[in-house]
Amino acid sequence: MRDTDVLVIGAGPAGCVAAWEAKRHAPELDVVLLERDRAVGAPVRCAEGVGDAGLREFAEPDGAPWVARKITRVIFLAPDDTEVKVAERDVGWILDRTRFDAFLAARATAAGVTLLVGTEAAGMSRDADGRWRVELRGAGGEETWRARIVIGADGVEAMVGRWAGLDTRVPARDMESCAQYVIEGIDFDPDAIYLQFGERIAPGGYAWLFPKGPGIANVGLGLVALKADGRNARQYLDGWIARRYPGGAKTGYTVGGVIVHATIKAAYSDGVLVAGDAAHMINPLSGGGIVNAMKAGRLAGQTAAAAICAGDTGAGRLCAYHAAWMELLGEDHVRYYRLKRALEDVDDAFLNSLARTVNAIPLEKRTLGRIFTHALVKHPQLIPVAARFFL
Repeated sequence: MRDTDVLVIGAGPAGCVAAWEAKRHAPELDVVLLERDRAVGAPVRCAEGVGDAGLREFAEPDGAPWVARKITRVIFLAPDDTEVKVAERDVGWILDRTRFDAFLAARATAAGVTLLVGTEAAGMSRDADGRWRVELRGAGGEETWRARIVIGADGVEAMVGRWAGLDTRVPARDMESCAQYVIEGIDFDPDAIYLQFGERIAPGGYAWLFPKGPGIANVGLGLVALKADGRNARQYLDGWIARRYPGGAKTGYTVGGVIVHATIKAAYSDGVLVAGDAAHMINPLSGGGIVNAMKAGRLAGQTAAAAICAGDTGAGRLCAYHAAWMELLGEDHVRYYRLKRALEDVDDAFLNSLARTVNAIPLEKRTLGRIFTHALVKHPQLIPVAARFFL
C-alpha cells in the first residue's frame, strides 16, 4: 500500500495540467500522475487543432517545437463543395500532440509531480477512513495506492467517474465515431483549416483537413452512427478522400470516439474530480476539447490542492469545482448543444443556398459574426434555430 495526496489518472492535457496546478498551488503535497500508455502523447487520437487565445493561457506557441502549423484562415465547404472563406485573422494552431503532451508532462515533473507511464488504473474503492484505494497494473506487476483526492482525466472511457458512482453515460445520438488519416502529397492552402458539412459526407458531423505543413495534413471526419447508411466512419472518410484528394499517400491512421454532449451533471464526488473528456467537457458543436481539457485540469488541480490543505475533501467542498466550470464554459456548452440539436434539421440544399448567400459578403468583412447575422437576415427560417441556441 502506497499513499499520495493527489492521484491523477490520465496524462493527457487535462491530467498534466491538473497535476501541475495541484503541485504548484501546494508544493508540500505528493502528486502522482498516471499514464496507461508507454509514452505520454502517443498514440495521437485527435485532429490536433487548438484556438490561439485558449492555448496562450497555458503555453507560448510562437516558435515552440510542439507546434506543427499556425492557422490564419478557415474555409467552410458546403455539401456541393462551394467554398466559404472567412476573413483572415489569428485563428489557431495545429499541434504535434506527441510533443505537446510530453511538454506538459515534463513541466509537471519539473514541479515535483511523480509520473508513472505504462501504468493503468484497474479499479477503485473507498477505505474506512474515506480515502480512495486505486488498484494499479503496470510492467512491475500490481500494486495499490491510497489517495486523498483522485482526479479522473481518463478520456471518453471515464472509468474513474464510473467507479465513483457518477453518471457518465452518453446518449447514442451524442457519440460521434471518428476516423483520420495523415495524408501527404495533396494540394490545399497550408494556412487554412477546411471543414465540410453534408448528409452524404459525414451525417451528423463533418469532415476536416488540418494542415501539418505544406502538402501534409490530418484529414478525417466524425459522424453519428445512428444517422449513417450502414457504413462506418472510415468508409465515409475513404469516399471523401477519393473524391477530394485522390493522389495523396496515407502515412498514418487512427480511429476513436468524440462525445458531443454537455458536461455531466456532477463532475465531482467525495474525494473525486473528473476533468476533460471524462466529464464531457467538449464543445458539443465543434467537438474540440484540448483547451477545454486544460482549463478543466487547471480548476481541478487548484480545487484539489485547496481542499486537502483545508482538511476537507468531501463532495460538499468539491462541488465548487463543478460550479466554477459551469460558469467558465459549461453553460456555454449547454447552449452549443442546443444549437447542435437545432441544426440537425438543416438539410444539404439549405446549406448550399446559405453558402452562396454568405459569399455575397465581401471577403474582408466576412467574419463569423457577420456571417451569422447575414444568414439570419437572408434566411429567416434560421431564426427558430438561433432562438433555440439562446433560450
